[in-house]
Amino acid sequence: MITLLQYIPNVGSLVELNDLNYPLHEFDIETTIDPREFKKMSESGEWPTFTYPGAMTVHAEGDIVGYGGTPTNDYVTKRIALLDAVLPPIGVLTARHHGTLRLRLDGMSENADALVVCSQQSIPMKALHPAISEFSITWKAFLPYFTGVSSQTKYQLG
Repeated sequence: MITLLQYIPNVGSLVELNDLNYPLHEFDIETTIDPREFKKMSESGEWPTFTYPGAMTVHAEGDIVGYGGTPTNDYVTKRIALLDAVLPPIGVLTARHHGTLRLRLDGMSENADALVVCSQQSIPMKALHPAISEFSITWKAFLPYFTGVSSQTKYQLG
């Protein structure tokens, strides 16, 4: 289903998710709907109002997997690379977003991007098996859609 999932930070190297190094087991896109509720003053119910899609939240859960002759070293290298990409750089932030989430699903004819900020991340280390651990990352996109890289098509996916 997910053909491509990359996180491209403003500063640093991109990370390819949903591959052998960072296999996903959960991926969810949610779009909030902003209800403007206006109660009727002297009768039951509410007035119908315009409702618009708000921000989009993208949540990914997966594993960091260390391979090779020293899987622990490979795991630590991949863990640091993921954190370096996902977390904003230390110092003065000059952009209102941390990076770009690039996505392509089966059936899509192009890659689609969303400007995002990392709103939450968790990568707990397993003490007795340091060559694999789970990760959880939540990004917030300011628009309720991904934008096609070449066609500028708006893909509402959640």
